[in-house]
Amino acid sequence: MDNSRFITLLLVHFTALIGILSLWNVAESFYFFIFLAIYLLGIYMDFKGFYPIRRVFLTLFGFILSLYFLSFLSLEDLLKPFTHVVLLLLSIKSLEEKRPRDLYQILLLGLFALSISTAYNLSLSFLLVFLLYSFLGLTSLVFLNLYRKVGEQKLGWLSYKGFAFASLLFFLLVIFLTPAFFFFLPRSQAPLFDLFSRGSGLKTGLADSVSLGKVGQIQEDNAVAFRVYGLTPSLKDPYWRAVVFDRYEKSTWLKEKEVSLPQPSGVGEYVYTLVIEPSFDNAIPALDYPYNLLKVEGINASAHVTQGNNLRLDREINRTIRVRLSSSREMYIKGNPEKYLHVPRDISPNIKRLAVELEKGARDDMEKLKRVIKYFSKGYSYTLKLERYEGDPLDYFLFVSKKGNCEYYASATALLLRLMGVPARVVGGYKGALWNQYGGYHIVTNSMAHVWVEAYVNGEWVRVDTTPPYISPAVKRISTFALIRDYIVSFWYSNVVGYSSEKQIRLFRNIGEGLRSELKVGNLRKRFLQMFYLIVLTAGLYLAVLFILKQRRTPENLYSRTKALLVKEGLLKEEALPEEILSACKDKEYYKLVKFIISIYQRHRYSPYKVYPDEVREGYRALSKLKELIRSSRRS
Repeated sequence: MDNSRFITLLLVHFTALIGILSLWNVAESFYFFIFLAIYLLGIYMDFKGFYPIRRVFLTLFGFILSLYFLSFLSLEDLLKPFTHVVLLLLSIKSLEEKRPRDLYQILLLGLFALSISTAYNLSLSFLLVFLLYSFLGLTSLVFLNLYRKVGEQKLGWLSYKGFAFASLLFFLLVIFLTPAFFFFLPRSQAPLFDLFSRGSGLKTGLADSVSLGKVGQIQEDNAVAFRVYGLTPSLKDPYWRAVVFDRYEKSTWLKEKEVSLPQPSGVGEYVYTLVIEPSFDNAIPALDYPYNLLKVEGINASAHVTQGNNLRLDREINRTIRVRLSSSREMYIKGNPEKYLHVPRDISPNIKRLAVELEKGARDDMEKLKRVIKYFSKGYSYTLKLERYEGDPLDYFLFVSKKGNCEYYASATALLLRLMGVPARVVGGYKGALWNQYGGYHIVTNSMAHVWVEAYVNGEWVRVDTTPPYISPAVKRISTFALIRDYIVSFWYSNVVGYSSEKQIRLFRNIGEGLRSELKVGNLRKRFLQMFYLIVLTAGLYLAVLFILKQRRTPENLYSRTKALLVKEGLLKEEALPEEILSACKDKEYYKLVKFIISIYQRHRYSPYKVYPDEVREGYRALSKLKELIRSSRRS
């Protein structure tokens, strides 16, 4: 197999494979692996030069199967049928004998595959895939055009090196222009394909219920739950309120149907911004007690406050969103405390006796609360590794193991207070935050998930946390490198994925205001002069570099000067090929000089054998003799 065809096929197939692999987790696994296997078979057939299936049969089969996949088109699933069609067409094209036109089609289909993948994949890692595909795609196009021109000829390594360098220049030009297109092309108010608005995923954090042991499982997950912007680095032991649980049944706290209340006007004591990762829940975690939600970006949803003083959206958070909200130190929704006295009938007699002992002689609810807090401060410890037990888990925790995680402490505290006549409820959310000094924001991870208690004492809801101080091992494992990586990911989602039409309009306004301020100050003439000098300087540098390059003694410049000299003499046209130049000079006395110069150029351009500097110098001496012969022929 000749060099040019081999390299072109290799580049095209490698580029197409990147497009195919980008559809992993987009296409159905069954079809994905079948089409991938067929494409790999097609690559094997290309390098063996063996094509047993006629093109007409492949075309007919592809047409019928494409109709089958397109029959699954629906408003709920627009792109997946097209994904299967693109994979089908790529696999069929791989089985055909490759002409340049077929290779162009394979590159185009690979680009379609990558385009479909961008609708599903928003991660920073996809940027690397995109850059790799762009470079290989441009290189493939350059070598494909070369293959069309030279056909089956073998080329020297210097020629390949030159074309590879040209590909790199094209790629750098694309990288240079991409930000301009990204920031200034008009953007729609909503995504073209809202792929994240339907369906659901794995719920993270706390949802509508919490069972004993569930939070402990979440605390082993170090994934980011949300990031917080606008609060001071000195934030100490913050509580992020998300959900209130009302009833305890069969070792599980349940959330009753919530009543939506209108948000108050104004703002609370803290104003900050959250960037929330997909939780597939509709709860908005808030510092201390949420006051109101000021702004939502990234999802078309409205917000409301619940009777339990929590913030909720009217749809689940199934993508990364940004919200601006305010909080206060005090709860402004008191609610009806009576419903928080409910105790299940099958509660352990041991727990009832403990409540009676703690309540005995207490003067008021505040003293009862202090006795419960004091009780858990002695002899109890925190653990995520719970022992196996039989019977009531709370009974085992209180009277046998005396070890547990936050939901055991919160559950026992709330039930003891209710048995003592103090309204109490369990609150779910997060405790703590990690300051990222590289990005200037706080990180809250799933490992910081926490539950605590609120007790209604003297007409106010009081936060009660009897869980011993504890830092999850998952939080301790967060390294400096992890913080830097999180800052990069956060920047990507905020400024690239989250670059909305609203941000674009804001950018245009800032540019407009900057221009207006320049006009007002009277610096316009100065700016134009600076721009003019810059253009003149750039043009001068360009011409100087161009002149230096043209003066370099290379086989290309030797050939160009020889050709320009002969064109000036009227012997040939500007677009003449080397063979046409030799034919035009065949009967001239300087034919051998021209032939020697062209042989140097052709060996440099198309042969694997190197042209040495001595030969180039000899070629320039031949060019000087050629000029003398032409001048003498004019005089005669």
